[in-house]
Amino acid sequence: MTDHATESVTRPTTNQDTVRVLCVDDDEDYLDTVATRLSEDDFKVATETSAAAALDSLDTVDCVVSDYEMPGMDGLELLVAVRERAPRLPFVLFTGTDPDELCDRIPDEIWTEYLRKNGPETTVSILAGRVCRLVDHHRTLRDANRSLIAIEATGDGIATVSPDGTITFVNRVFASHFGVEPGDLVGRPWQTCFPDDEVDRFESTALRTVRDDWQWTGGCVCETDDGETFTAQTCVAGLDDGSFVICLTGSDDE
Repeated sequence: MTDHATESVTRPTTNQDTVRVLCVDDDEDYLDTVATRLSEDDFKVATETSAAAALDSLDTVDCVVSDYEMPGMDGLELLVAVRERAPRLPFVLFTGTDPDELCDRIPDEIWTEYLRKNGPETTVSILAGRVCRLVDHHRTLRDANRSLIAIEATGDGIATVSPDGTITFVNRVFASHFGVEPGDLVGRPWQTCFPDDEVDRFESTALRTVRDDWQWTGGCVCETDDGETFTAQTCVAGLDDGSFVICLTGSDDE
């Protein structure tokens, strides 16, 4: 049986690869200013003066930054076209229009941000933060998905939990510990996998640890829908967006 006292924490590393940004704006002076400022902040910047031309460069960038009001295809139309080709590509929409007037047309999803277009000096400092946040989130999930595929092959049970506490992914090994299919757990609160007293301990130890950018390892008591319990050696790792990963490396019934 796994002992609760066997717990450890480790600090993960951070991926700091260059961020490649595609800036799209028909105002060439504004475009050049934004591109120059972003380049000074160590972004690798490409530019296009038309939305149609930008669609040919999506495979080579980490984020698209586009003006809204452009001739031909405007920024929202570009966003729709980008989503058809790259559903998760980070996208920041510049708009001189009040965003409230566009809210019904702007997709409500995590890969899109919009920013009021003011003077470039003011705007670019805010823009850099928005781009970094979107790209970091995208890379974190990409790397997590790659890791999940690798860990699936090792036989460990994996679940990912969103910042609001909802289970967003479960592999078959994790689900098998609870006697269910993966889809039976997705969409449920993570707390349903543990008895009430273990939820309190998990929150005060594991989750508090990973919020400080460490990983937590220890024994946890898990509970199935039928009320059966088992003890599993568990690793918990936090992600940059407030979500976290639960890994069950073994249980006392094996």
